[in-house]
Amino acid sequence: VLPWMQYQLHSQTGSARYPQFYLRLWHNVLTLFIVLVANGLFWLVLLLWSALFRLVGIRFFSTLFFETEAFIYVTIGLITALAVILARTQSRLVAAVQKLLTLIATGLLPVVSLLALLFIVTLPFTGLEAISARVSAAGLLSTLTLMLLLLVAIVNEPQKRVLPYPRVLRGMISVSLCVAPIYMLLAGWALWVRIQQYGWTPDRLYGALTVSVLLVWSFGYLIGLLRRGRDPGEWQGKVILSVSLLTLVILLLLASPVLDVWRISVNSHMARYHSGKITADQISLYMLDHSGKLGQEALKSLRDDEAFTQNRKRNRELMTFLQRNKVSPTADDLARVVMIAPGSQKPDAAFWAFVKEQSYSGASCLEPDACVLVSQDLNGDGQPEQVLYNFIVAESQVYGLKEGKWTQKAFARLPDGFSKTQLLHAIAGHQLDSAPKAWRDIIVDGQRLDVDYYNE
Repeated sequence: VLPWMQYQLHSQTGSARYPQFYLRLWHNVLTLFIVLVANGLFWLVLLLWSALFRLVGIRFFSTLFFETEAFIYVTIGLITALAVILARTQSRLVAAVQKLLTLIATGLLPVVSLLALLFIVTLPFTGLEAISARVSAAGLLSTLTLMLLLLVAIVNEPQKRVLPYPRVLRGMISVSLCVAPIYMLLAGWALWVRIQQYGWTPDRLYGALTVSVLLVWSFGYLIGLLRRGRDPGEWQGKVILSVSLLTLVILLLLASPVLDVWRISVNSHMARYHSGKITADQISLYMLDHSGKLGQEALKSLRDDEAFTQNRKRNRELMTFLQRNKVSPTADDLARVVMIAPGSQKPDAAFWAFVKEQSYSGASCLEPDACVLVSQDLNGDGQPEQVLYNFIVAESQVYGLKEGKWTQKAFARLPDGFSKTQLLHAIAGHQLDSAPKAWRDIIVDGQRLDVDYYNE
């Protein structure tokens, strides 16, 4: 946006638009580069400063530099402002850096062009299957094309009629520009294969938009090469200006509901599930959990999906994601909602406060018939532990007192299909018991070794 605004504010009468756009874009990029370098060097000095004083036990500077937000904001703003002033006032310095980078690009362009030609010649012998089988194929092809197009735009300055190379190299670069659209068509095809296989994701949507922009850019250069007798520099300016406007429009659409990447991704994922293209086990709960409000709505819809929740493991994972996003219950909420099993002791307020802080699944106990608390002596010391059965996440947590404070002792997975009714029926029929472990710990010279047995 900035180069366009600068052109409108400081347009020069009788001057073409692209040369001004080119210079202002270069100036803005180099200004940003100087800002980043200046901030990086300054903070490295501050890091060394704080580290030296920490050696002698003085942490004041470390706290001031890296833990005081006001200092950080003021310092970054000050260094950024000074760097911008430097870039705006030292025009010769900026021009020298631009010239240096242009010379580097001039040396790289033939190498990248040769790479593009060698790879396109290799493809008929290796086959296109190798491209479609690689997850990063579209990204690699897009990167190669972007490097080629950027280097051409940098080297072919507005005031130059032809590229500064011998005729052979100019011909090689022109041929590489002719194959650039082929690369983008291949990248689009590889990306579409992945979309057909796995649906839309934010990364694939960004990739599709990037491929679209590069496809327009590469075809624009190709048309310029085919337009004999016309000024190629003038056409290049029109192409780059058009691509910049297209990129700006896409960025604006991405910031609007029109191209909401999370909405598109969630709708695509759930549509594939409901159409049978993927199974319940292939649903990405992690992706839905990180997809904002629409992702949370999709997770809630799965909670009411019998085909999904019939598997206890899937249901437990789903409830873990849902409960993590809920407001944590208070200790009073847990004490009021959790059922105390018949014959069990009612714990004190400290117990509920500890459960609230320690149990990640505590919020699920607010659901109807979700949790039951049972007092049961599991170590034979005569003092019953408190066992919290959670049927939503299908596990039980064991809590006990140690030196007058509540601690979590253990947890156990509940069997598939185990319900509150079964637990209460077992308690009423005196069928709730405990069993000693068959495998024992080791004692060496009076010292006990806690042995964790596998699959026991």
